[in-house]
Amino acid sequence: MNTFSFVIHPLELKRDAARYKPILGIFPEPVIEQIALRMNPKTIAKITGIESPTGAQCEGYFVGCPLGTRQLLMLPPEIVYKKLVDAGKYSADLGAKIMGLGAFTSVAGDAGVTVAQRLEGIIGVTSGNSYTVYTAIEGLLLGARKMEIEAKTASVAIVGATGSIGAVCAKILAPQVGEVILLGRDEAKLEKLRAEVEARDDCRAQIRSSTDIRASLRGADLILAVSSAGKEL
Repeated sequence: MNTFSFVIHPLELKRDAARYKPILGIFPEPVIEQIALRMNPKTIAKITGIESPTGAQCEGYFVGCPLGTRQLLMLPPEIVYKKLVDAGKYSADLGAKIMGLGAFTSVAGDAGVTVAQRLEGIIGVTSGNSYTVYTAIEGLLLGARKMEIEAKTASVAIVGATGSIGAVCAKILAPQVGEVILLGRDEAKLEKLRAEVEARDDCRAQIRSSTDIRASLRGADLILAVSSAGKEL
């Protein structure tokens, strides 16, 4: 039977640690972060009973990475890579052939590239970004149809446009909509992406960028939120 693993992590480290062991709730978050750095990956749950319409079956595991959201985004990449590689080796020991990077493990560092390279020959690694892009765009266009918004003339704002998912969404949407508004916090990255999208042969939309998210959203017909900021924007 095919076996997979899916890596998850605590979104709010102190809150989630206190749920696991209530006594941890008395410690300040920096102390809990130090504890998390010393913890190993562990099995959170086993998933069974998965069967496709063709009759193929598989099972899998939710594997917990102990790092919280802030750690995954702010720690030196090498520390994060080691934790994720450890999760990959642990998953392989469980019999998994492929490991999915969930939540913020999929955007930490270089979005899974280095982790996949270091686990080559041990276990396959996927960030799920291609699937996320597909579902994000299909959901956006479905929403437009339900709201009777004409996509080809609509203004679409992409929050988190310079991320790995947002940038691809911008390039795919540019031939299909009237305007694409690239939104993020790094003006230089936004300008670079704007130039890349405009230079594509299939781009028919007007492309503009802004770091003023609140003001830009007011003029958008459709909003695609794909930010990995880890906090409200």
